[in-house]
Amino acid sequence: MKDWIRAHPYQAFALGYVAFFVLSTGIWMAVGRTLEDAVTTAVIWTLGYAAFAYIGLRQRLKAKARLDDHGQLRAYIRYPEALSGSLGRIWNQGILTPGDGTLLFQPAVYDSLEPSGRPVTLKVRGVLPERRKVTGKDRGYIQEFDVQALTLLTDGGTVEIAGRPETLEQLAERLGVDVSEG
Repeated sequence: MKDWIRAHPYQAFALGYVAFFVLSTGIWMAVGRTLEDAVTTAVIWTLGYAAFAYIGLRQRLKAKARLDDHGQLRAYIRYPEALSGSLGRIWNQGILTPGDGTLLFQPAVYDSLEPSGRPVTLKVRGVLPERRKVTGKDRGYIQEFDVQALTLLTDGGTVEIAGRPETLEQLAERLGVDVSEG
């Protein structure tokens, strides 16, 4: 199901809002509205929610296309061995550009991935073979679902990279390593 949704984001979007419309119409009728009133109210609410979601979906797909054109990936990074009280436990969103044994991480904000802050270049010395799911409190500022983390050994210490499974597969492929889903 996830694969179909990722392959057909607009169709999944439309099906989701058709289901939302049917459900909201039923709820409005259950609270005592007439059929015409329930349908009218459901249409207004569905169109309102769908407009905001559609704008977000388009923006996200445009950002992904822009990153794909430049060989970049949307990812989250953190430094698990950083001092307590620092930002080492918080995932920072950004643009990851894999190179020949190096990673360039440009912090970015918003869904448009607007660059912010100073980029960091990390020389990758090794990659731990397993992945782990990022769940619960460990998610921090990650706004996506189905996110996994990969641990890298770099010249700057241990670094964790989080992203969707396909993002980590692309990263591992570009770094020339084999990692399994954990």
